[in-house]
Amino acid sequence: MKVLRFVILAFIVWGLPSFLLVAFGETVGALSSHISNVLLLLYYLLSKKGKLIFPFIFLGILYFLISGAIDVPDSKSFINDFIKYVIFIVCGAEVARNTSLKDLIAFLLVGATSILAHAIFFTDNYGRYSGFYLDPNAAGFVSLIGYCLAYQLSNNSLKLILLFIFTFSGAITFSRYFFIMWLITSLIAIFSNVRNSQGILIGLGSLVVLISVASILQFNTARFSIVENLFERKIQTTAFTEHSRTEQWSAYLGDIFDNPIFGNGHQSFKGVTGVKQGVHNTYLMVIGESGIIPFLLIIGIYIYMVKRSFSSFKTNVYKIMIALTLLTFLMVIHNYFNNYLLLFISIWLLVKLNEVSIAENQNEIKEVITWKTT
Repeated sequence: MKVLRFVILAFIVWGLPSFLLVAFGETVGALSSHISNVLLLLYYLLSKKGKLIFPFIFLGILYFLISGAIDVPDSKSFINDFIKYVIFIVCGAEVARNTSLKDLIAFLLVGATSILAHAIFFTDNYGRYSGFYLDPNAAGFVSLIGYCLAYQLSNNSLKLILLFIFTFSGAITFSRYFFIMWLITSLIAIFSNVRNSQGILIGLGSLVVLISVASILQFNTARFSIVENLFERKIQTTAFTEHSRTEQWSAYLGDIFDNPIFGNGHQSFKGVTGVKQGVHNTYLMVIGESGIIPFLLIIGIYIYMVKRSFSSFKTNVYKIMIALTLLTFLMVIHNYFNNYLLLFISIWLLVKLNEVSIAENQNEIKEVITWKTT
């Protein structure tokens, strides 16, 4: 079972189906996707069953049923997406439940290493690197989650090494989202424990290394200039605001206001028609395609995780760091229901938060029994 779980984690955390699709063609990519679904079903059948993750199940059912009832441009794709989502939420929950923090950080480390390998061995004119993940923003998300988890390690030497690797791998994606959230999560870690200020020092060190290897590796000129200007005490806002996501969001506001109750139908906000680029915001995508009810539900799920994680702010700061990362990352993507890494991290965190909640309830019951006995 452990080997099977590790194989499934490799498919999910490294995004192998998408990577193999691009690297070896449609046949291999489709086959790997089918294999991952079969392995998930097999793991679920063989494992000890826990509680279903009902918030995500209800979210998927509402989104697909409502958006599908309004309009479906491709029935086959719609059915496939819905079935794979249900399989992943139900079966993937058991994988998440049995995945420790150390297991997850080990797989994320390999993913981050693939970003470094991309930059070193496969430099290109684009100058933003993504490794297994193909998209720099997705690669930045992986590095950010690994960075958050590294703070929980008890071995200080290992912690510092991993903080550097995840920071540097995220930096060479030149994802604006990564840089902003890296700073926010680092500050949260410091508020939790002042000794975590070493993360900021690691970050500055990684930027120094980034500049020093710029002559060897080929970086995106516009994005790299942000880093250079920081050391020259200049603040360049152009690279941060150019092609801003808000421009894409505003292009879809009219469609949202036209049909706020039930939305405009499946994939209507993904730019599949070629007329628009895509909304690049999960919250707007959900309300735009399926209306207000799934929209309120998805907001409620992620706000609940943020609120629930505050209870362990001092002891498990990684929880609030990841919860805020998830909450904000949904503002820059619109492929939520087939973004299996994002879904897995969301399920994994919710499971960890619920485990703490159950333990707290059990302790309260024990205290009551003890009080009555005495």
